[in-house]
Amino acid sequence: MKRLLRGIVAGIKWAIMAVLAVEVLSFLAITVTNYIFYGHAREGSRAVYDAYTLFLQEHGIRPTAFNAQSDDPDKNKYIWIFGGSTMRGSTDFSDRTIPSCISMLLNSNRDGINFTIINFGTNSFNSLLETKYLQKKLIDIQPPDVIVFYDGANDVKYFLEHRDPYAHHGYRRAKALIESYYKSWFGLLKPLNAAVYASFTKELYDKVMQVGVAVDTDTPEFRQLVDATEKRYDHVNKLAGSYGARFVLFWQPTLWTEDCQVAGSAKAGEKSIILDDERWLTVRNNFTKPYVALQQRLEKKDYFVDFRDVLCSRQVPAYKPDGVHLTDEGRLLIAESIASVLKEKLDLDLPDSITEQ
Repeated sequence: MKRLLRGIVAGIKWAIMAVLAVEVLSFLAITVTNYIFYGHAREGSRAVYDAYTLFLQEHGIRPTAFNAQSDDPDKNKYIWIFGGSTMRGSTDFSDRTIPSCISMLLNSNRDGINFTIINFGTNSFNSLLETKYLQKKLIDIQPPDVIVFYDGANDVKYFLEHRDPYAHHGYRRAKALIESYYKSWFGLLKPLNAAVYASFTKELYDKVMQVGVAVDTDTPEFRQLVDATEKRYDHVNKLAGSYGARFVLFWQPTLWTEDCQVAGSAKAGEKSIILDDERWLTVRNNFTKPYVALQQRLEKKDYFVDFRDVLCSRQVPAYKPDGVHLTDEGRLLIAESIASVLKEKLDLDLPDSITEQ
């Protein structure tokens, strides 16, 4: 009997050690890849609870450079821009973000309309969280003339990780806190259950789903993703219109979803720092399938602007190592393209040289 008990105790001990070892190895794998892709140990920024939006991040709204205002209210235009970390700006300099570059371009002629752009870009946000954030700001402050969403990459990323049409950053952890009493047989131990779903092991599993497990387009979840996203953007369009604002959705480019030929100098420079997308076919296919499905569903919407191949003319590297975030050159190219679209799509009476610098 003693030998049996010792065996049981030893088995439990080794099982605990094995679980801890897996968690430690998962922690190391996640931390190392975060350093490679993002330059720091954690993905995203520190979250803070917000009743209207589920959560925001502690750094708040990023300043936009080059804004201008006139004493004549009729000469002022206000633009709100929402997106993830690419829009917020993966740079230490606020005057090099996409919104700042757009502001510089739009305000290049101070004799006409003056533009104030607010950068609501938030690290790791996708369209679901941006919609909630927009609703909060429409409650808080005077609505703008134009509402811009810059989306695509994060909507695809979180669907691939969780295979759920309503996934977002922190999805598993937030859901576990709410559902932990009924999620598993030890649901009464709520903190433990929530900790399991917040573990690095679970996070590593999600990352493997994203890059290593082929997405199946013939599933209810995939169809729900496309349907739910379309309804969400249609809602935002109607919401903007009810406040007298114009909604514009830019479908952001990524290295993984480009469908074009790029100059050899740019391609070679990017291959020297980025995981080769031609070798990581599962990653490319996984990103492309939901990205294109959403693109095709939205392409006939008046508010939709397809930027999938907008960076194909680049002559220098535009992407950072993850194939999504942009270099200074990439952000300026995107800003020039957005400024040009706003000029034409919104019929803003601006000079022809608006995008010339």
